Amino acid sequence: MITQVAYTNSNCEDKWPMFMWQNRKHNTFPLHFISDKAPSVNQYDDIYIYKNEDPHWMVWKNALKMFNLDYFIFLMEDFILYDDVKEEKIEEYISFLKNNPEYSFVRLLKGTTFKEKKLSETLYELESSNKYVFAMQPTIWRTSEYVRIMDEVRATDWFETPIYRRKIMRMGIKGAYHYDGERKAGKYHYDSNVYPYIATATVNGKWNVSEYAPQLLPLMKLYNIDGNKRGYS
Repeated sequence: MITQVAYTNSNCEDKWPMFMWQNRKHNTFPLHFISDKAPSVNQYDDIYIYKNEDPHWMVWKNALKMFNLDYFIFLMEDFILYDDVKEEKIEEYISFLKNNPEYSFVRLLKGTTFKEKKLSETLYELESSNKYVFAMQPTIWRTSEYVRIMDEVRATDWFETPIYRRKIMRMGIKGAYHYDGERKAGKYHYDSNVYPYIATATVNGKWNVSEYAPQLLPLMKLYNIDGNKRGYS
């Protein structure tokens, strides 16, 4: 069974209850946290606590060493599940990575700039030359490869920068992505029927109702979240 690993920070603490409870509701995979503070809602299985001055790459490297995982699903706290995860499909993709060591990851959704070199019924190649070969989206990673990228990039901050693509192209890292005919959900991505999540619940710090109002607004009501505090996008 694979483990989900969610990176977060206490400035996103208002999202934690919704994220954790929805995650528990819609899948049975273990959930580990990487955070500067332990959540009061204890709906996770393990946690790595970092200091805010720690460089991002080192936080990930130390956390994954502590968790001791061969593979993991990369998450952030605003990847809110709204339907059940297809766990048998996730297991199929883990087997794909085990049997095909030339691939480092499986992205769990399609981007709008991705080519369609088919590897299986619902799996396509994501080449290292693609602009979005590295993205902070739900992804099954071979842990050793993710650590290798962190070692190469050595980014001090959590957000994506162009250096990731340059390093990955030089390293020749390639992956695969899931696509099963899902609808185009935003400017840069499609929905995912294998990992049905709000991509993402916040944009520039505001609640993403422009793309996900039908999924997000009922959940905000359920978890008693005052949307005016962050505002709406």
